[in-house]
Formats: sequence, C-alpha cells, structure tokens
Amino acid sequence: MAEMGGSRRGPGEGSLSPETGPAREIFKRIEEKGPITFAEFMEVALYWHDGGYYTSSRDRWGKGGDYITSIDISPAFSRALAREIHEMWLILGRPDAFELIEPGAGRGWLSKGIFSTVKDLYPDLHRALRLRLVEKNPFLREVPSEHVTWHRDLKEIGRPVTGCIISNELVDSFPVHRVEQREGLLKEVYVGFDGSSLKDVYGPLSTPEIGDYFRKAGVTLAEGQKAEVNLDAVRWMGTVAAMMERGFVITIDYGLPARELYAPERRDGTLLCHFRHTVNDDPFVNIGLQDITTHVDFTTLAAEGRALGLELTGFTTQKNFLLGLGILEELSAPGADNTDFDKIRWNQAVKELIMPGGMGDAFKVLVQHKGVDKRDIMCFSFKDMSGYLF
Repeated sequence: MAEMGGSRRGPGEGSLSPETGPAREIFKRIEEKGPITFAEFMEVALYWHDGGYYTSSRDRWGKGGDYITSIDISPAFSRALAREIHEMWLILGRPDAFELIEPGAGRGWLSKGIFSTVKDLYPDLHRALRLRLVEKNPFLREVPSEHVTWHRDLKEIGRPVTGCIISNELVDSFPVHRVEQREGLLKEVYVGFDGSSLKDVYGPLSTPEIGDYFRKAGVTLAEGQKAEVNLDAVRWMGTVAAMMERGFVITIDYGLPARELYAPERRDGTLLCHFRHTVNDDPFVNIGLQDITTHVDFTTLAAEGRALGLELTGFTTQKNFLLGLGILEELSAPGADNTDFDKIRWNQAVKELIMPGGMGDAFKVLVQHKGVDKRDIMCFSFKDMSGYLF
C-alpha cells in the first residue's frame, strides 16, 4: 500500500473493547485483504447488520442517547416546516397527491410533526399528503397506515414523485473517504492494523472520483491538510434527482460551502464522533457504539443537483430559514397563570433553534426544485445566502 501512519487518536485497545459486530467485521476484512478505505470502515461501523450504530436497537437521541436533534429540542421546528410544505403544495398547483418523503427518518418525528400541524391548519393539504418514511433500521420502521408507509431505501419508492423530499441530519452520516495532501500529491488515508491498534495508512487514491470531486469543486488542499470526500452524497443526489418529477428537495444539515469547508486553516478535516453526549475525534474507539459524522459540502450538493435537473431554490442558515418561516410567532407571551414555567421552557427551546453561534448558524438549509418555475419562497424571505455557494 504505502507508509504506515500513526494511530488516529488514543490507545489501540479502545478499538477492541468492547468487541462489537462491526469491530469484528472490520478486523476480519483487514486481515483478509489489508488496509481498507475509511469509507468502508465507516460503512461497517455505522450500518453493519449486526450491531451497526444506525442499525441496532440502542437509543441514539435525547438524554439517554448520544446527541439531541432539532426535533428533540422543540416541536416548533416541525410546525415551521409545515408552513413551507403547504406553500410548496400551493406552488405545485394543489395536486391531489402530494408525497412527503423523508430519507433517514429515524423515529419519524419530523414528518409526523409536519403531518400533525398540516392536519390542524391545512385540511385541504392534509387530504393530499402522504408520508413515505425511509429508514434502514428495522427496529424503527413501523406498520404502514393509511397516510404513512415505511421503506428501507429510496429505491423501494422508485416511481416519479410529486411533492417534497426532506432530510434532516442525514448526509453528514454518509461514509466518507479521507485524504491528505502530502508532498504535493493527494493521498488517501486507509485504515490498517499493526497487530495492536488500528492505524492510518497512506496510499494512492482508491478511485479517480476523489480527484474529480476536488477538481469540480475548484479546491486544492494545502500541504499536510486532511479532508473528507463524501462520494455517497453525490450518488444520493443522483437518486433523488432521478425520482423527483415535480417538487422540492430540502436538505438540512451542518456543513459549509466548499471554499470554507476545504479552507487551508481547516487542516484536520471535520470528522467528529458523538458518544453519550460527548464529542471526540477518534473513530477507532467505541466501534458501532458511537456516531461518526462529517460536515456537508453544500456547494457540491447544489452543483450536482443542478447538473441533474434540480435547480437551486435557495441556501441559508437554519436561523434565517426558521425566521423566514415565522418561528418567532411560536414564542409564548408570559402571563399571570401557573403555566409560565412551561412557557419559559418553550421559549428557550425555540430560541435554541435559532441561536447565533449555535444550532442556528451551524446548521444550513439547501432547497432545490424541479418541474416548477423559479420563485421566491417564504423560508428565504429573511435572508438567502445562495451567493456564498459558488
């Protein structure tokens, strides 16, 4: 392959104990064929059928899990999104069937929250709305009902879609390749084993797609700079564009435009692991038990979408997005009754969703459209940052 690097972070024995299904599979593959790409390592750690992080029965969300999402913080998040879904339905001409598809639905709280708000506020849309929830984890998929069906992947839906495909914190969990600029050449960082611990191993690119990715983004890494390449995000955008006939694609995630994501000062990349509400940068510990994420390259998502027929509707921060949707209307005015404490907690949760320097800025929202004329939509009425993408 090439020269061996140091261990990622921390002691090697963390990779071996506790021994999980994904850890056993990773060591087996390295033993059989030598170092593997980090994308393969990450795919097994997160999605292996025997105890992968996203395919096991363990809790991941809330106080008893590893992290808290916008859905956990406040139902105001779903309520605000319901307003945008209603506007999109109107833009499409009030179709009799409007499909809301959520890949990576998890517990389904986001789409179910939207559906509940639509039922209360928009009865005409409610009659047309159908939820298609896509979730790999068999422990989370539920029995289908009149308005809700569950699917293992987007291919099960397949047919041309009229409606909206929405994802929230999905693309950041796709397996990525890791690379480093070394002596003027782009090298891939593989995962190897030296007999005691997992190690970074440097070698040639495993696929020319990696070099093509940087060329399309107009990016050259600085000497010694590490970065991640999310080829699965590119492929996912192709799947989404192919199945969308008329409608919108909403991608909510933490990430940056390419020129910021791959800026020279970001020398170590963006890979982070989440375990029991702590954050670390060592993917080689707690294999199968911790989340592994990287920032999303929104420039590439927008560019790939455009090449495949998905036009750019807008791009902004979660704060600007929610302010455009009128989330401040969710704030409860304090009164003289005994519910003031609940109102305070509700207001604090709403504020957390739009907090500058926190979730409000870290999370970005990309909206794309197909089969409809470009027009302004309310979620970008506060501020559209599309000019920062390219």
